[in-house]
Amino acid sequence: MLNLLHRHVFKEIFVAITLAMGLFIFVLLTGNALRDIVGLVAAGKLEALTFFKLIGLLIPYVAAYALPLGMLTGTLIALGRLSSQREITAMKSAGLSLYQIAAPVFLIAFIGMVLSILVNLHFAPTAKVASRAMLTSAITQNPVDFIEEKRFIDEFPGLVFYMGEKEGQTMKDFWIWVLDENHQVKEFLRAVSGELRFDREANELILRVYNATAELRQAGDLENFGGGDAMRTAFFEETDFALPMDEVFGERKSKRLKMKYMTFDQLMQARAAAKENEGQNGIEGISKERMKVQVQLQKNCAMAFSTFSLALFGVPLAIQVGRKETYANLAIALVIAMSYYFLMIVATWFEDNPAIRPDLLIWLPNILFQSLGVYMIYRAGRH
Repeated sequence: MLNLLHRHVFKEIFVAITLAMGLFIFVLLTGNALRDIVGLVAAGKLEALTFFKLIGLLIPYVAAYALPLGMLTGTLIALGRLSSQREITAMKSAGLSLYQIAAPVFLIAFIGMVLSILVNLHFAPTAKVASRAMLTSAITQNPVDFIEEKRFIDEFPGLVFYMGEKEGQTMKDFWIWVLDENHQVKEFLRAVSGELRFDREANELILRVYNATAELRQAGDLENFGGGDAMRTAFFEETDFALPMDEVFGERKSKRLKMKYMTFDQLMQARAAAKENEGQNGIEGISKERMKVQVQLQKNCAMAFSTFSLALFGVPLAIQVGRKETYANLAIALVIAMSYYFLMIVATWFEDNPAIRPDLLIWLPNILFQSLGVYMIYRAGRH
């Protein structure tokens, strides 16, 4: 009888979780696609094959968030329906404890947690880097086409373009910002009009501007707008600028990869390098650089563990609330998930203060939700 009930609960939970996870993957995938690539496809700047490849590479990235959300929502929907139909009450009347009833949930949550670890520490960052590299490659095929009217173009690493209007090859109210590795503006140019063409043989963007004003800011003092030695201004009636594509896109290759795009191995290497740097500079304790790496590493692990924590919290909540409406359970899941992620974001605010150990604080949401889940299951089992 027990195996039969477990199979029944397992089926209900598995179907609900799968559907909920599919929903969140679709929503998150649509949001990322609309932000990054749909506009380029609609404008005819990306081929259909490239578009579908980019979508495929985005799936592991959004799955890192869809797995915990799907697990929580599916648990609320399935157990909420069983509770509202008095099936949970019947099982308890047959002598089953709440832990026995929820055993299939814990099994699926554990499997989901293992999958989340693999996704968060390897597949998600690898896929994100691959998608950015593919998009960059598509841009280099014909970079001029990516300059659109009334849109800030930031697909070029280290550069931001904007133009108010375009007539043929002539651009009006043309702006360009050159950024350093910290995304601060080190050079700025604004022209009344300009022409941009791509020299394929030289692999260069050739920019000819008319009636232009340029600002060059001194390195190390980029936030000083008071003029003087910190910022030099130049005026051009007509001049040409060459932007070598090898240099522009090579900047991304040589620039250190952002921590959120690093795999587990890369984070461990960065941590070891930061620790070695501490020893060479005589720094006692954990440096800010190493703490940032440790926070990212622990955040990836904590996010994966949230798949189990949210499911554990969702079991007694679903039984107590006992709602079978999908929309109501979805709303409850979103409120809980936002609370969890907000607590995790709060912990990351202290990453510049190693003494507080934000790399350990990042686990507090998991500890809190698991403690509440165990307590609520204990209370629900007594009634």
